[in-house]
Amino acid sequence: MESLAPILLTGEASPVAQALYWVGYLFIFIFVLSSMFVAGLSVSWEQLLAPIRNHRLIGLSLLVNFLLVPLLALVLVTLIPMNRQLAAGLLLVSISAGAPSTGKIAEILGGDVARAVSLTILMTLGTLVLMPLLLPFVLAGAQEDTPRVMVYLVVLVLLPLLLGLLLRSRSGPFAVRILPVMTRISDISILVVFLTIGIVFLSRMGDLATSSPGALAIPVAILFTLGALGLGYLLGGLAVESREEIAFGACFRNITAVLVVIFASSATTGGDVLLMVLMVTFASVLIVSILVSLTYRKRYGMKGVARWFRGLSKDLSPSSCLRKPDR
Repeated sequence: MESLAPILLTGEASPVAQALYWVGYLFIFIFVLSSMFVAGLSVSWEQLLAPIRNHRLIGLSLLVNFLLVPLLALVLVTLIPMNRQLAAGLLLVSISAGAPSTGKIAEILGGDVARAVSLTILMTLGTLVLMPLLLPFVLAGAQEDTPRVMVYLVVLVLLPLLLGLLLRSRSGPFAVRILPVMTRISDISILVVFLTIGIVFLSRMGDLATSSPGALAIPVAILFTLGALGLGYLLGGLAVESREEIAFGACFRNITAVLVVIFASSATTGGDVLLMVLMVTFASVLIVSILVSLTYRKRYGMKGVARWFRGLSKDLSPSSCLRKPDR
């Protein structure tokens, strides 16, 4: 993770900026572990395997996430001149599917949360298999890092996921009791990451935007995010009941797995790799937040929005708030 510092702490970094950076660094690990543990706690083995029986859903998800989105990244890398580090960052994001946020979006929009989480886990497992295999082709000099990347992915992603699934299957009531606590830890940790790294990152936005890599990474990240969302939405029309899950799943990449790779690989010493990853992350969060807000308001109106915010103080999900409309 040393590659993060050259981007955010170049120049005369203040003690506050350095403190924020290291707090964010610590909470990235907490988020990675807790989000994977929460994903495992959220579904049973039966729910996890249910999407596999839906051949159309699983086929479309695999097609979009592991073929079309990486092809989109390749097209952008080919058509838009960029240095190798920026290209590597975009390609890393493109081959990393299974964002934990997909389940939260399904919850907000009143969708099938269990199916969304199960699909996310299956896509994450696919990422764990493909990422180490494709890494040497994405990052120059990463051949020697493949075993270490595999170990990091297993320890930080796969083991917490399996532990959550095992706990859910062996002690369901206990898993249900601790799920809200772990979810809160995961939510708080990613919020801390965005606040700390985000503040330092935004404080450098002027320098980054005026630099050649920074000025290029911003439009590329937006194009990639919109393109992935469009591909997911178009193909999701072949499975209308899962269209939102496929579309938002294609748009939201598994930044957790990408960060783990950056932790593990010495080939990511150039700051532009993480610069592109951060740009895609901010672009996807911004675009998806706007779309989800518009969809939620159109679907449920301002009364539903008000009930949602009242429900947050009682740990109620948006969908549960909507099942009790005002008379």
